[in-house]
Amino acid sequence: MPDPSSAKGFLRNLASTTVFQASGYILALINVPYLTRMLGVADYGVLAFVISINAYLFLVIDWGFSLGSTRDIAQANGDIATIRRIFWQTMAAKALLSLGATLVLIAVIGLHRVPSPIYLLLPGILNIVGAVFSVDWLMQGLERMALFTLYSVGGRALGVVLTFVLVHGPADTWIACALQGVGSIAGGLAGFFIACRVLDMGKPQLHIGAAARQIWDYRHYFLSQSSWIAYSTAAPLFLTFASGATAVGLFAGADRIARIVMALIVPLSMVMYPRVNALMARSREAAARVAGPFLAVQIMFALLLTVVFFFGAVPIVTLVLGPRFSESAEVLRWLSALPLLTGVAGTLSRQFLIPLGWNRAVSRITLVCTAIYLVLLAVFCRALGAPGAAIALILTEAIHCAAFLIFLYRNERVFTTNAFRAVTKTPRQVVDVFGSLVVRLRSS
Repeated sequence: MPDPSSAKGFLRNLASTTVFQASGYILALINVPYLTRMLGVADYGVLAFVISINAYLFLVIDWGFSLGSTRDIAQANGDIATIRRIFWQTMAAKALLSLGATLVLIAVIGLHRVPSPIYLLLPGILNIVGAVFSVDWLMQGLERMALFTLYSVGGRALGVVLTFVLVHGPADTWIACALQGVGSIAGGLAGFFIACRVLDMGKPQLHIGAAARQIWDYRHYFLSQSSWIAYSTAAPLFLTFASGATAVGLFAGADRIARIVMALIVPLSMVMYPRVNALMARSREAAARVAGPFLAVQIMFALLLTVVFFFGAVPIVTLVLGPRFSESAEVLRWLSALPLLTGVAGTLSRQFLIPLGWNRAVSRITLVCTAIYLVLLAVFCRALGAPGAAIALILTEAIHCAAFLIFLYRNERVFTTNAFRAVTKTPRQVVDVFGSLVVRLRSS
C-alpha cells in the first residue's frame, strides 16, 4: 500500500503527463488538417519523409536513454550524487552519438530520389541539437513531469504557430520541413536549462570513457527502441522509393490519425514505467498487481479505437485530412488493429520484460520482428502501395505480441500468472467504478 505522499506524487505526475499528451493531441488536430490542405498529398508525403528521417536521427541520439537512464534514476531513490552522475554521463553519451547522427544525415542527403537538401539539412541539424539537450528521461525518472510538460508544450506550440504564419501552399513545403526542428530545439534547450538551474544538476562532469561504456551497456535498450521507431517511420521511406510521394502521403495521413489518438494512453505508460521499476526492486508480486491492470486498460481502450477506426474510416479521413486524401480511408481500416497490437506489445515490453531484467530478450525479439517487417514492407509496398504498408505493419505487430507472450509464459510464469489474474479482474473493477459514479450522479 503506497503512502499518501507517494500516491499524491503519482497522481500529480499522471496529471502532468496527461496534459502534455492532450496538448500534443490538440495541437496535432490543428496542425495536420492545415498542412494536408495547404501542401496536398504529394508534398505532405515529402514532409512525412523528412519527419521519418528526423525520427531516425532522434533514435540514434536517444540510444535507449528514455528506458535505461530513466530506470537508473528511478532506482537511485533520490540519491542526488548518483542522479548527477547519471545525468552528466548521459549528456556526454548523447554528445558522442550526435556525431553519428550527423553522418547519417549527410549520407541520406546524398541518396538517389531523396528530396532536395534544403528539405533535410536545416530540420536535421535542429533536431540533432534538440535531441542532445533533451532531458525527458531525467524528468520521467524523477517523476517530475510537470516541468517536462511546461517546456515541451511551449516548444510544440511555437512550431504550430509558425506553421500557420509561414506555410501557405506547396511552395512553402521546405518551411514546413524546417519547422519540424523548431519545437525540438526549443524544448530541448529549455529542459536542459531547467535541469541545471531548477533541479541543480551541478557542474558538468563529462567523462568520455564512462559515456562510451554507457553507450555499450545500453545497446539492448537501443535495439529494443529501434523497432518501435522502425514500425512508425520505415513505411514512408520504403514507399518513397517503391511508389512515390503520393503513396507516402496517403499512408502518412492515415498513420498520423491512428497514432495521434493512440497517444492518449501514453501518459499512463510514461508514468507507470518508473513506478513499476521501483516496485520491482521491492516486490515482484506488487509489480505484477500494477502491470496487470495497466495491460487491461490498454486492451479496453484499444478495442474501442479499433471499432471507431474500422467503421468510421471514411468520415474521419474526410474531416481530418480533407477530400483529397479519400484513399487514406482504406489504409486507416487496415490500421484499425494497430492501437490494440501496439499497446499490448509496448506494455509487455516496458511494464513486464524490461523491469524483469529481460533487456536482451526484448532486443533480440524486436530485431527479428524488425527484419520481418522490412521484408514484408519491401513485398507489400511494391505490390499494393499505401495499403500494403499498413498490412505489413499489422502482420508484424501481431507476430511481435505473440513472441512477447510466449517468452513471458516460458520464462516468467509466476509473474505472468499473477499479472494476468489482475488483468481478468480489471474490467469488473472498471464497471464497478463507473457504476458507483453513475449512482452518485443520480443521487446528487
